[in-house]
Amino acid sequence: VIIYVDDANDEVPVFTQQQYNRLGLRETAGIGTSVIVVRATDPDSGDGGAVAYSIVSGADHNHYQAPPFHRVFCTVYVTLLNELDEAVAFFSAGYEATLQENIATGTEVVQVQARSPDNLNQLTYHFDPDTSPAALALFEIDSVTGRITVKGLLDREKGDFYTLTVVADNGGPKKDSDSNVVSITILDENDNSPVFDITSDTSVSVPENTAMGKKVAVVLAKDIDAGFNGLVNFSLIAGNMEDVFMIKTVNNSHGVVYVNAALDRESIDRYLLKVRASDNGSPTRHTDHSLTINILDVNDNAPVLESQRGYNVSVNENVGGGTSVLRVIATDRDMGPNAMLFYYITDGNLDMTFRMDRMTGEMVTRPAPPDRERQQEYRLIVTVEDDGMPPLSVRCKEQI
Repeated sequence: VIIYVDDANDEVPVFTQQQYNRLGLRETAGIGTSVIVVRATDPDSGDGGAVAYSIVSGADHNHYQAPPFHRVFCTVYVTLLNELDEAVAFFSAGYEATLQENIATGTEVVQVQARSPDNLNQLTYHFDPDTSPAALALFEIDSVTGRITVKGLLDREKGDFYTLTVVADNGGPKKDSDSNVVSITILDENDNSPVFDITSDTSVSVPENTAMGKKVAVVLAKDIDAGFNGLVNFSLIAGNMEDVFMIKTVNNSHGVVYVNAALDRESIDRYLLKVRASDNGSPTRHTDHSLTINILDVNDNAPVLESQRGYNVSVNENVGGGTSVLRVIATDRDMGPNAMLFYYITDGNLDMTFRMDRMTGEMVTRPAPPDRERQQEYRLIVTVEDDGMPPLSVRCKEQI
C-alpha cells in the first residue's frame, strides 16, 4: 500500500541570521544599488515552502511578493557613509559694516559665517578673485574664522564704499562653495584742511574813493571732507586796521571782500590782509591766505601853500631882467600827477613886469625892469594847480 502524505504548511521560515549588517553604504548610492542579501528557508513543499520577503519597518516603502501564512523577522542594520554632497550656505544673506576713515590696521570689520550639513571638513574663507584690487589692498580675511580686518589706510577721500565678495569652501571634490557680499561704508573724519584755489585774489588795487559796500576781492577755498567737515567759512584775522574791510562767506566756498569804511590813501596806502578759511569740523581745521589791497590815489587834496598869509616882498627898481623876486612853495598830499604842481600869475601883472617859472614857483623880473615912478606897488595873485583830473588849485596874494 503506497500512501502519499500531502504537505501542510506547518513550518515557519527561518532566516540564516537573526541580524544582518551593512556598514559603509554610500549616501549617494543610486536607486537599485544592492545593499545586502537576506536569506530564509522553509522545509514545507510547494507553495508552503516558498518564501517571500518584505520590509515591514524602517524604510520608506514595503514590497510583498505574496502573503505568507507564517512570518518570521530579522533585523537589517545599514550604516550610511557621509559624503561631501551638501551645499555650503552662509548664515546671513549679506553683511554690512560702517568704518571711520583712518581707523587702525587690524580693526575687525565683520565676521562672516557659513555652514555645511556634511560637517566633514573645516570650511575655509577667501575673497573672490574678481574683488576689486582697491578693496583687496585694504582688507584681509582669516581663512579659518571668517573675520575680516583692516590692513591698509582707509581714506574716505580716495574711496567711500567697498564691496567684498567672500567665498566659503568645504574642500569637497565637487568644490561645493557659496559666496556672499560684504558692503563697507567709510565715514568721513575731519582730516583735511581747506585749500585756497589758485584763482583767489592775492593782490588788488582799489581807488581811495571806493564807496562803502563795494566788492573789491574774491577768494575761493575747498575742503574735500564731507558734510560739515567740508563746509568752509572765511574771516579776516590780521591786517584789517580799523575794520576798513569785511568778508562774507558765500555758498561755503567763496569769500567776498567788501569796503566797510572810508578809505584814505594819504593815511594808509596798503593793507596786508590775512584771510582765514575754516571748516565746520570738530576740531576745526583752517588755512590762511595773504591778500594785499593797494589803495590808489584820487585827486582829493588841493595844493597847500607854505605861506598861508601870502607874500610881501620888496624889489629895487631898474634891476636887471631875471632877478629873483620870491619863490612860492606849495605841497600836495596826493601822489603822481595828482601831486604835480604848476604855478601861474593869474592877476595883477598887467604890464608883464614879472614872470613865474611854472614848475619851480620862482618869480623873476622880465627884461623891462620895474619902474617905481610908473608903478610903486604890485598886488599879484598866484594860482597853484595840480595835474589831477579834474585839477585842484589854491590861490595866494603877493604884494610887491
